[in-house]
Parts: sequence; structure tokens; C-alpha cells
Amino acid sequence: MQFIVSVKELNPPVIAPERVEKLGDDYEIWTYDDRELPPLSVGVYSYAAIPKCLAPLSTQALEKSGVFRLQREFVPGLYGAGVYVAVIDTGVNYAQEAFLTESGRTKIAVMWDQSDDRIYYEDEINAALSTDDPYARVPGDDNGHGTFVAGVICGNVSAANDFSGVAPEARLIVIKLRPAEQTLKDFFFVPDDAAVFSEADIMRAAAFADRYARLEQSPAVLCVALGCNNGSHTGAEDLCEYLDSITTATGRAVVVGAGNEANNRHHYRGVSVDTSDSVEINVEQDMDGFYVECWALSPDLFTLSVISPSGQSNPAGIPLRTDSGQYSFLLEGTRVTIDYRQTGRKTRDQLIFIRFEKVVRGVWTIRLFPIGTIDGVFHLWLPMSGLLESDVTFIVPNPDTTMTMPSDARRIITCGGYNSLNDAIFLQSGRGFNADGAIKPDFVSPAVDISGVDLRGNYISVTGTSGAAAITAGTAALLMEWMVVRGNAALANGVDIKNSLIRNCRRKAENDYPNKISGYGFLNGFANF
Repeated sequence: MQFIVSVKELNPPVIAPERVEKLGDDYEIWTYDDRELPPLSVGVYSYAAIPKCLAPLSTQALEKSGVFRLQREFVPGLYGAGVYVAVIDTGVNYAQEAFLTESGRTKIAVMWDQSDDRIYYEDEINAALSTDDPYARVPGDDNGHGTFVAGVICGNVSAANDFSGVAPEARLIVIKLRPAEQTLKDFFFVPDDAAVFSEADIMRAAAFADRYARLEQSPAVLCVALGCNNGSHTGAEDLCEYLDSITTATGRAVVVGAGNEANNRHHYRGVSVDTSDSVEINVEQDMDGFYVECWALSPDLFTLSVISPSGQSNPAGIPLRTDSGQYSFLLEGTRVTIDYRQTGRKTRDQLIFIRFEKVVRGVWTIRLFPIGTIDGVFHLWLPMSGLLESDVTFIVPNPDTTMTMPSDARRIITCGGYNSLNDAIFLQSGRGFNADGAIKPDFVSPAVDISGVDLRGNYISVTGTSGAAAITAGTAALLMEWMVVRGNAALANGVDIKNSLIRNCRRKAENDYPNKISGYGFLNGFANF
């Protein structure tokens, strides 16, 4: 089991050095054998230390976003030459024509397969391509999500299929994430067949991509088309802060999709200053369990009780101290664990983590009681779609503040999604602002019927902010080529690229900007020149 450790909070080390992996100056990953540890619990471990489970966010678009004009009208055309793009995902089926040069060689510079901790370099991948079964020698993609994202970013031009990647001359850094450990999936009640990845492994993947590009002395864009509903949605999570630190380095940019949670009824926002507020959750069918995260920004404090469908309730906890309690609802046979924590190195926001085990169908109620509140605002989030065995939703949800973590990070480039055919917002696209009012998303990119390649090399269309993230990452690679590779702004970083993209967004006269749905507007890559 891996844990995320902030060096800033670290006491003298309590683990053997060979079990510690350093990620820059601020973070370490500590690895333990599960047999050495008590069961996972927010009450035993710090909330930040437990890695969260992140899941994939599932030619008209390139025309509307200005990419084709960058390729064809800019002289000489921008295609991503000299730039690395890191796809941190499920891997890439690299033998498809979309990822081969004209001479049949791979466009992948390096690939790290985390499952067996093997690094494959360009020569090894080319050697595998010369065999009848290349994936027997160098692993590909078993899921398809990473292949699709990589194809949108830098797939080759295919006139017969009316397809082009955004930055077809960019080189790929591929990190094939290993599936999250079963201990972690069990704690968060993730179904066995769900593709989820540990927050710690994503941080390790980002560090690997950054190091490799640094050794090659080349600019790089990191694309993370993954997310989850955990955290305070203020950009304060470890993964958010780590990605922010990378994107501020010269020649680096990080792009993350806003997720597809706006219409999934997984967020509740309440305001309670001097009276209680009852939040109803509908559980569609009996299930092993689920969890809810309740967050209040410092200095507000709340306490709560849970009311079962039969009317049983537990006593409210004590939020002024670190408190943990387990309660059994006898008529339902359900056990509820409630943990109170002050978390966040900078803000000490309040987290109440509520974990339901052996849940029966029906309406469960969480009753919030304010204690010493100022503005009285609180948020509750349920897990992201696909990460529970059955539907669990708020009866009165709020579609705002539904961007998935780590898209709420402050400095990275965060893109929502829209339909490039009619300029309509993709209804499921994660919406802002952050819980503390920070402006996110930065803008929206095409996300509906995005063309890409599947595991067999077929050209397909997919809808979701994964496509928006891929288009934006490719566009960032084109700007990186113009700024850094061609020397027009040699010291540019991801913040510079983000500001340039924001400044030149296409905007509608009838809308106010920035807004919670489309941020500063619609991606318009060509306007940057």
C-alpha cells in the first residue's frame, strides 16, 4: 500500500529508506506491505495520506478551435515538433498507424509500465513492432482510453478517415498506470471491474514525465484525462499542488479535463448559519456501501447526524476535535463510520467523512448542525459516476462546483467541454467555480463526437471531457513549439500558455465572462498568433 507524505509536515522518518520514493522537494511516496497495517480508515490515517481513486473521464472540432489554421495557415505550420506530450493513462496501442512515422517507427520516446515497473525506450518499442505480436514484448492498452487520448493529441493525418491529431509531430511519453490496489478499491467501494488509478501513482507518473523531458532538455505537456470527486474542490489536494508545481517550471504545461459530473446529481451545496439543514440521499438498491465527503471552508464548523430510512439516527459528533465514531442502524443492518478532521496544510478546512457499509435502499438523510459558522456554506460530494455498484444521488443536487479533482488545481490548464457543431455547452461538463470562488474552468474545448482511434486502429467518435483535454493538450503543444522550441518566448511555462489561451478565447457578446460554465470562453488556438 502506498501513502502520500508531505515533506513539510514530516517528523523524523519512520520507514526504511528503500521504501521511500521522492517526488521533487515537497512529496514522498511511502510503500508498506498491507499485512503490516491496520485497515484503511480516515480515523487512523490522515485523509491526505490515503491516495484517492481516479477514473478516466470518458475534424469539425479542430476547425472550430483554430487548430487547423495553426497547422495550415501559420508559416511555417505548427505541428508540435520538438515537444513531448505525456499521456498519463491506460497505455497506448502503439502499433496502430496513428502512432507510426512514415518509415514505420514509433512516435513514442519512452513508456513506463507501472504494473511491472518496466521502462521501454524507443529502440525496444521499434524492435517489438518488427515482430508478429508486438504487444507480447512491449505492453499496449487494455482499456482504450489512453489510446484515444493519445490519438487526439498527436495521431497521424489520415485523409481517408478525415482525421488528424492536433500535434502530429509531437513525441509521446506514455505512462501506463497500474490499476489501484484492491485495498484502496475496497475502502472506497469501487466495483472490481472499474478502471481506477491511485493518486500516488499519478503523482509518480507526472514526476517521471517531468524528469525525462528535463533530461532530454525538451519542453513537455502533461495530459491528465482522469478525475474523481474527492477533496475540498479548492485545489488544495496533494495531486493538485504537485501538478501546479510542475506547470510553473520553464517548458512545462499540465492540462486536465473538468470531468463529466455536472448533471449526475453528486453534489449538494447548503447554507446554514443558525438552523440545521437536512440533505437527502437516494440509494437505488441494496449495496455493499458508499461514502460521502462533507466539506466546510475554514473557519466554519459543522456537526451532523445520519437518519436511516426507518427513522433511526445517531448522536451528532464533536467537530472541535479529531473525532471518529461508528454507529449501527439495527433495523437496516447498516454500519456508518463518521470521521471529523481539520485538513489542508494552508487552510485547515473541515472534512466530515461518512462511510456507509451494507446499505439498504431508500432515502438516507444527513442532518447538518452549524457550530460557530460565519457564512455557513457547506458542500457534500458523492463518488463520481461509475465508481459505485449502484446509483446513489442527492434528491436536491447542485450542478455547480462539480469539476473533478485534480481539475480544480489553480495553475494548471482546466478545460470544460462544448459541442463544436452548435456552440452548445456539453451538459455533463464539470462546472465551477471552485468551492472557494477561484475561477475554473479556464475555458471550454470541443468535447462532443471527438474523432480518435480505438484499440484496433478504427476511427471512432467519443463524447466527454477526455476529448476536450486531449485537444487542449495538443493545442498547448503547438504553442510550446512556437514559444520555446522556436525561441519566441524561450522561458514560457504552463501559466504563460494558459494566460495566452484565456486571453484569446472566443467569447459571445450575450454572455458574461468569466462564468461557471465556460470560464473565459471557447478555445481559439489561432487567435494566439
